[in-house]
Amino acid sequence: MTQDLPIPRVNPLLDLLDAEKPIFSIWVNYYGNGNDYQAAAAAQASAYDFLLYDLEHQPFDIGELRQFLWYLLDPAAIEAKGRRVTKPVIPRLPLNAREVNQNQWIIKQVLDTGVAGLMFPCTETAEEALNAVAAARYAQKPGSTDFLPEGKRGYSPAVPQRYWGLSADDYVASSDIWGLDPQGNLLLIFIIESWRGVENVRAIAKALRDAHVKAILWAGGGDMALSYDGSYGTGDSEATVAGVDAILAAGREFGLPVGLNSYQGLEVEVARGARAFFTVGPAHLNRPPITREARLAVGR
Repeated sequence: MTQDLPIPRVNPLLDLLDAEKPIFSIWVNYYGNGNDYQAAAAAQASAYDFLLYDLEHQPFDIGELRQFLWYLLDPAAIEAKGRRVTKPVIPRLPLNAREVNQNQWIIKQVLDTGVAGLMFPCTETAEEALNAVAAARYAQKPGSTDFLPEGKRGYSPAVPQRYWGLSADDYVASSDIWGLDPQGNLLLIFIIESWRGVENVRAIAKALRDAHVKAILWAGGGDMALSYDGSYGTGDSEATVAGVDAILAAGREFGLPVGLNSYQGLEVEVARGARAFFTVGPAHLNRPPITREARLAVGR
């Protein structure tokens, strides 16, 4: 949803991704709900550009998520460096991508906390990905160039506009999807984590590219291994390695960044098209698994 005057970009991750630079993240509540101390520690963890908040395997508690977001705000840092100093938070949703059309209320409620994007588990088809895009955006004016995928998100910006530090009108204009709208700030992550998702990953990536949506394709090796081999812990099996390779290839072909679970072999993976790297926390908050030298080697 565009306006005559551009609004300064709120989400700093998009500048890095547009510049083809890798971004680094940590799960802040994978082994327990986030709280004020975890938020304060995460805010100071300079090794990480954004925070992943799990709602898939942790309780779906909007109140906990909202509290975590507000604890993350550092008034002194914001006064000194601006609103963009606050680390973006992207929750992993409890619903699989195939369930989006029956559960748009979940997406609406999560976005209404003020998060910077969404992660969709088990994305297996292009239709699922486009349905997720539609559910995450407000309705656009009929006939506008960015009308499709037609937005399904209900309007209630009071809380997220305050978290983003914007007026209601500016929040609505800024909270569209990255790439789809020139002012869009929401970053979507689609987890490809089954043999069916790998089989359709080219179609998924092409559909997103054709819809002008920029998003991360995350290669979910754990569930992918289960899908291929029937057991966890076989992420280095031939089938799973080939699946990850296919996701990286689709990202390169259609100009979409790819996310991986590991920081190992960082330079090699960046050269193959990986642009987002994740690790489990919060134990690593003050002991980052990536060195300053490794970050510098890939331009960060």
